[in-house]
Amino acid sequence: MRLTGMRNQCQSCKQYFNSNYAFDKHRTGDHGVRRRCLTPDEMLGRGMSLNHANFWITEKRDASKFMELRALKQSDADSGDAAEESDEPEV
Repeated sequence: MRLTGMRNQCQSCKQYFNSNYAFDKHRTGDHGVRRRCLTPDEMLGRGMSLNHANFWITEKRDASKFMELRALKQSDADSGDAAEESDEPEV
C-alpha cells in the first residue's frame, strides 16, 4: 500500500493510521518503559475508528457535520469570488 501525506503504518503492530496524531494516540506507556500499541478493541474504546479506506482515525466523524462544513466552505469560497469581482474596496 502506498502511503502519502501524513498516513503511516506502525512497524510494531502493522496497523495503518490516517495521521501522525492517530498514530500517537494508539501508543501507550512511558517511552522506553512498557511502551506498547493499543489493541484494536482498546482503540475503539478510546473513540478511534476505521475510515472508509481502513485507516485508523482519532474519532468517527458525523456525516451531517461534514456536510455542514463543506457547505460553509463553499459559501466562503463563493463570497470570496464575489468580493474579487466587485470594483468596490473591501472595508
